[in-house]
Amino acid sequence: MTMNTDEIVANNFTDENIGYEIRYDHLYKIIIIGDSGVGKTSLLSKYIKGVFPSSPLPTIAIEFATKIIQIKEGGFIKAQIWDTAGQEKYKSITSHHYRKAVGGLIVYDITKRTSFDNVLQWLSDLKNNADKGCICALVGNKIDLVEKNHRFREVSEDEGKLLAKKYEMLFYETSALNNQSVNDAFEDLLQKIYIERRKITIIEKDKNNNVINLKTKGNIIKNNINICC
Repeated sequence: MTMNTDEIVANNFTDENIGYEIRYDHLYKIIIIGDSGVGKTSLLSKYIKGVFPSSPLPTIAIEFATKIIQIKEGGFIKAQIWDTAGQEKYKSITSHHYRKAVGGLIVYDITKRTSFDNVLQWLSDLKNNADKGCICALVGNKIDLVEKNHRFREVSEDEGKLLAKKYEMLFYETSALNNQSVNDAFEDLLQKIYIERRKITIIEKDKNNNVINLKTKGNIIKNNINICC
């Protein structure tokens, strides 16, 4: 069986946190991007470990973690999730790691307007460097701060939804602290990646079958001509 760099079928993986071997059907690389301080590392920590960092430090360049989930269709996906630094000085390094990413979470802080204003630049960077057809989710983080005091909000939910709809992204408002919609943001993205890549696989198989059928038909016609002559 031929293996693609973004999709590996029927591999075995040992999760150290579980302690036994897990079989997964697909491997997807996704990347978390956005301005520094929006909570990317906290979201990843909450999703992978179920823990909110007590004193999260800025990510230096890039880090990654993995998690295996079961999708609705019954198979298993191993997510390789890359957490990137948001500082401008690391962009030349982190953009290199966008390659082969089939999905991305673009995170902004709903209490910080500038982080939302920069979303389109992050989206452009991702589209220019990631896998063709990369699926994106727009994530407005730190909803817990707004629930404490509505005056902290600088980006409305409607603004986030409109931007996500315009650029065909999934949309979530999350809280890494309270675990609000964190799992949904990651796993809905992985589910959509699976569905879209399955469509591509089916189309490619259909194309290959059509080529085979056309060649077979041509051979039959040619053989008939030879017989007749």
